[in-house]
Amino acid sequence: MNYVRLGRIETFPANTCRVVSLPEGEPVIVINLDGDLHVLEGHCGQGHSLEHVTIIESEGRVLCPLHGWELDLERRVCSANPDCVLKVFPVHLDRDEVVIACE
Repeated sequence: MNYVRLGRIETFPANTCRVVSLPEGEPVIVINLDGDLHVLEGHCGQGHSLEHVTIIESEGRVLCPLHGWELDLERRVCSANPDCVLKVFPVHLDRDEVVIACE
């Protein structure tokens, strides 16, 4: 298992999202939902960037900026298309840095 440091926690403020490129160039999106970090592949099931998702804080969901499809962050499933499941990266903090596990 490889571990990748994405940046210091303060670069991911609460209720924001940010796209970060992995060393191989693959984009991931870091979502800080009320202090809970989620790291997902950086494209929706249709291949479009999730860089400008809308965060629905009260429901733990985000909206694809192009389709408006809702993605449940806990279940990783799209409400409009249950077959659309995004890759989720295990995430943890190492001191003040956000770290993910990659295969």
